[in-house]
Amino acid sequence: MHRMEEIYYCEPVFRPPSEAYSLLIQVTEGCTYKCDFCVSNLRKKFLIRELDDIKKDLEIAKRIYGNKVQRIFFLDGNAMIAPTGKLLELMEYSMKIFPNLERCGVYAHAKDILKKSDIQLKELSEAGLKIAYVGFESGYDKLLEDIHKKATKDDYIKASNKLMTANITLSATFINGLGGANKSDISEKHALESADLVNNICPEDDRIWYIAFLTLMVPSGTEIFKRLAKREFYQMDSLEILQELKLFITNIEFQNKKANCVFRSNHASNYLPIKGILDRDKQKIIDVLNYGITHTNILKPEFYRGL
Repeated sequence: MHRMEEIYYCEPVFRPPSEAYSLLIQVTEGCTYKCDFCVSNLRKKFLIRELDDIKKDLEIAKRIYGNKVQRIFFLDGNAMIAPTGKLLELMEYSMKIFPNLERCGVYAHAKDILKKSDIQLKELSEAGLKIAYVGFESGYDKLLEDIHKKATKDDYIKASNKLMTANITLSATFINGLGGANKSDISEKHALESADLVNNICPEDDRIWYIAFLTLMVPSGTEIFKRLAKREFYQMDSLEILQELKLFITNIEFQNKKANCVFRSNHASNYLPIKGILDRDKQKIIDVLNYGITHTNILKPEFYRGL
């Protein structure tokens, strides 16, 4: 009996929750950035795979799944850094062999987006790149600097505008609790500056875009873990997390009342699952947060939280 062909993966695999049913194809391994909260670079050395090797994986997937593939997510941490020509060829090849393919998606750092021209991004969009997941983490520049994010609030605004101009859907994530406990001023600025960032990138039309909040987890080996062990960093408790998120939501004020911003805070790391449309469902979201703040027994226990 012949062993079934296998698609290559560099473990562990990191993908957005919304790509759970997508075909995962390894384009890069690891990430070119070393953020203090992230485990990606602890376990993988960054590289961009050879085009022929990636195509072989697509061909294996074709033999396994036939025409069932509707979405592809190109791994890994920031696959958008790959040369535009390589990404274009991969998407065009994917569209050719999977006739029912609707879209391709990638993780992208703001700097990766800014390095590509508007023409290149438009070409990628037309070739099939329809969504980019961008880790904003915060809109507070001092906090971004402290975690070595290598990006600023202004970078996020410019990168978001470039994606939207190219008709690539933005899915941005923030991290609750990133500034730590016992530093209420940092938590407040984290919430307020993040809300201001989101207000500033709201498009003028009714296109769908996404904002999500994760809650800080501290995996062993990360820089934040080291600071935690030295008692230089203290994690926020569940009540502080909800209060920080409430401050963010309270300060969302879109000028465009037709805005179609899908908000989620239902990741495995979150204490309270929340979803809605910003800022249309603003009061409903605040009501849910207030209920969680006054009924802490309904919050997810620590041992159920995960990455």
